[in-house]
Amino acid sequence: MNLQGILLVSDLDGTLIGENFVVPQRNLDAIARFQEAGGSFAIATGRSIRSGARYAALTHPKGPCICLNGTILYDYLQERMLWNCSLEQTSAAGYIQTLYDQFPTAGIEYFCQETIHILRRNAYVTEHLNHEHVSWQDGPPIDPTQPWYKALFADDADKKDAMEAFTHTFLHPGVRFVSSSENYLEMLPEQASKGKALMRAAEFAGFCMQNVYAIGDYYNDVELLDAAGVAVVPENAPDDLKERADLVVGHCYHGAVADLIEEIERQYG
Repeated sequence: MNLQGILLVSDLDGTLIGENFVVPQRNLDAIARFQEAGGSFAIATGRSIRSGARYAALTHPKGPCICLNGTILYDYLQERMLWNCSLEQTSAAGYIQTLYDQFPTAGIEYFCQETIHILRRNAYVTEHLNHEHVSWQDGPPIDPTQPWYKALFADDADKKDAMEAFTHTFLHPGVRFVSSSENYLEMLPEQASKGKALMRAAEFAGFCMQNVYAIGDYYNDVELLDAAGVAVVPENAPDDLKERADLVVGHCYHGAVADLIEEIERQYG
């Protein structure tokens, strides 16, 4: 079997990662088999470079990887950044302040390349930091030369939904807001998405988009799925994402990425 020229890009949380933040062994075995047959695997995540590195160390991605929801392309094999885009700090700080004032229980984080900065902590922020396993600092970034790649707002699901609805009531040129889980709302540069980053990644590595498979489970993956030649979602994805996918595979807890790779192997075997 020759899978040369095939790129498979997977979201992490809710897709590659299973129960208790552990990657099912089925996924690891299938990814190794896929790349041994000539395919290239990559990750596309809202996590930072450092947080994603734990999962890159398990999967050894050959393809360019998407971090911080499309603001960074990173090559984990060569440990170098391929491309990035960041927030304009003055306007971004104003939007953050608006949500800070309007939603006093929301936890708020800034993401820079190496660190997370905590503007306001709540239970969701504490839980998030425990999962990320990266360095963090209290207070906003103070080095004006340090790019801000995204901001994250975390709260109960109903309050997060209210924040998202509120962002539609005022103009915010230069940024876009996207829901990345039931409890997380993210602010990204307007030009950033996993989909645009995927097209850049394919161009960098020389893949035809029709030979690109993408799998993701939530609304921050919509552009990723739309850009790919084949769009795949796990069983745990929302129903409206399933309707727009080319293929629905099993639950992330049981090895959704392995299910996809087995389907690719059936097609090319």
